[in-house]
Amino acid sequence: MKKSKETDSTPANVTPETDNSKKSGFHRKLAKRTNLIIFVAVAVVAFVLLNLVVQFIPNIDSTTGGIFTLTDISKKVLSELDSNVTIYALFDRVEGEAETGPGKRAEQVLILDLYDKYPRVSVEYVDLDRNPSFLLKTVGEQASSNYKKNDFIVKCGDNIRHLTSTDLYATETQTYQYYYQYEVTVGIQAETKFTSAIIKVTGEIPVICYSTGFGEMPRKNYSSSILEYIENNGFDVEEIDIRTADIPEEAVCMIFMGPTQDLTGEARDKLDRWLKAGHSAFFFMDVKSIYEDKIIYNDFENFGEILVSYGISLEKTLVEETDDVSVSGSEGQAFKAKTRGVGAFEKLESTEIYIMYTRSLNLDNMTDTAEAEPLIQTSKNAKAVAIENENDSRSGISVVAASGKKDIGVNTSRIVVFGSSGTYSDAALGMLGSDAPQKTISAALRWMDLEVKSNVADSIQAKAYNNGVKTAVVISENAMRVHTIIVMIAIPLLILGAGFAVWLTRRFK
Repeated sequence: MKKSKETDSTPANVTPETDNSKKSGFHRKLAKRTNLIIFVAVAVVAFVLLNLVVQFIPNIDSTTGGIFTLTDISKKVLSELDSNVTIYALFDRVEGEAETGPGKRAEQVLILDLYDKYPRVSVEYVDLDRNPSFLLKTVGEQASSNYKKNDFIVKCGDNIRHLTSTDLYATETQTYQYYYQYEVTVGIQAETKFTSAIIKVTGEIPVICYSTGFGEMPRKNYSSSILEYIENNGFDVEEIDIRTADIPEEAVCMIFMGPTQDLTGEARDKLDRWLKAGHSAFFFMDVKSIYEDKIIYNDFENFGEILVSYGISLEKTLVEETDDVSVSGSEGQAFKAKTRGVGAFEKLESTEIYIMYTRSLNLDNMTDTAEAEPLIQTSKNAKAVAIENENDSRSGISVVAASGKKDIGVNTSRIVVFGSSGTYSDAALGMLGSDAPQKTISAALRWMDLEVKSNVADSIQAKAYNNGVKTAVVISENAMRVHTIIVMIAIPLLILGAGFAVWLTRRFK
């Protein structure tokens, strides 16, 4: 008996419907697996691409003062460098990144990252515990003892600048119960310090000499205000005793800060010759010490001989002002006054400045070659109290700061004389909180025609923490990128993937 074609072509236990059902199930499974593979491939590609994009997303600086943003002056300096500069941070980067919060090392790492992006600047982190010989090789045996962990070295060729961690922060002296003073960190000045150091190691630095031979006030009493300000403006400040040393050829200016002894005859002649060569000088000539509350009595005959040649003479007086402009508790000897737009301050807008324990000056323009101008004056109600004989006291306007200019052949020499160094002391500036003294010094430097490469201190101010409160949140750049990838990319992709898997399952059930 012949089998039918249907019997021959179809197994006995399989119907056509069953076979088609199996094929359909296989296709569904294949489609699901293919779609899943495609989704995973797309997710991986998207993850990699987005990670690369994040690498080029600039950090967002959400701090009030723009702590993690460079100013235009720094950007210009860094983009125009023609020499390679290395900044060494003397701590482990990973360890530093873990130390978060304002005033901590993670904050410093973020700022250094801004510099490291410029082609001529490289930032390296050195753990001195792991590399103890680094300082000997980098700064030499003699200087190595001045460095410690968490310091910074800014280096270009053989030129080196040393910064400490505390240098990067702005502090303010506050007074408690009228006599107890303490320092409070109010902001960060890391950009000012790093940019200024880079300028110094890559260029020729003009030198200003700080005299130490005549009982001057210690440099430390002015180092966090005026002298630091001068250094931030591109100068080096070096101490010198002109009784025993010659004034360096590269020096452009000298500072006599509150001397209590007169120049020797030899020092007077040395200074006179140097000034006649066209140089400049600041004289802060105290009559009363702000630190010891006592009168400094000295004829200053040799100092006086120098000053008189510029049309300025010192008076043996202590100036007192009326109550309406005086600082409370100072007996009228600390008071407010306004600068005048002449002489050394000709390009300075009228500025209110606190004057501390000052003598008065007398101006005499009778010589043909000298020209003296009053820079700061009292009110007409002030009184200049004579120290030797009170009967010689007088009331009326007194000059408490002046500038003098003298032509010597083809050279022009310029000096600025203040009747007080206390006006510019750290103690006074911390207590009164004014930036007027810095403005007057800056104006005088410009008037003296002392060229600097960049006026960094005026252009890059310390960046204050929010209303003086340390509220900034600091995370490292790498941590920020990982956080961005996880929160903005990975988690959304996982959610989408889970939703897509559910959809696939239901679609092909």
